Amino acid sequence: MTADQTNAEAIQAFTYAMTHEDIDGVMKLWDTEGEWEVMATGETFKGLEEIRQFASRSVAARDHATGEGLLPFNVYSNSEGTKLCWEYVHEGEVTDQWPASTHKVAKGTRFVLPIVLICEIHEGKLVKIREYFDLLTLLEPDKAHKLYS
Repeated sequence: MTADQTNAEAIQAFTYAMTHEDIDGVMKLWDTEGEWEVMATGETFKGLEEIRQFASRSVAARDHATGEGLLPFNVYSNSEGTKLCWEYVHEGEVTDQWPASTHKVAKGTRFVLPIVLICEIHEGKLVKIREYFDLLTLLEPDKAHKLYS
C-alpha cells in the first residue's frame, strides 16, 4: 500500500498477498512500526522483524489442499480507507511445524477456522492488525464450546 494507491487498490493488494501466502508481499504493506495482535492468545508482534517471523511461522504451520487456504468472504473499509475489515475462513491441515509450545495440535489435524482481521491504515501503510478467532476451535476441534446454552 502506498499513499498513491486508492483504497480499492490497497485492499486488493492485501487480499492478493494474504490469499497467496505471499509473505514478502504482505511485508511491503506494513509500516516499520506496525503491530499485529492475536487476540485469542494475547500475543503481540511489533515491528517488521517480529511480524515477518510470525507470518513465516504461521505459513509453515499449515498446509492447504486445492480449494483450501485463506478464503475471504467479507472485505470492506471505511470511506477514508483508514480501517479495513477482512473476514475469512481458513481451511487447512496442521503440519509438524505447529508453533505452540503447549496445547500442540497433532500433525494432520484438519481445521476450518473463521477469522476476522481488523486493520488500521495510516498514510497508505498497515499500522495495526487485530486478529480474532476462537482458539478452542483449533485446540479441541471435536467439542462444542458453548457459553450460553
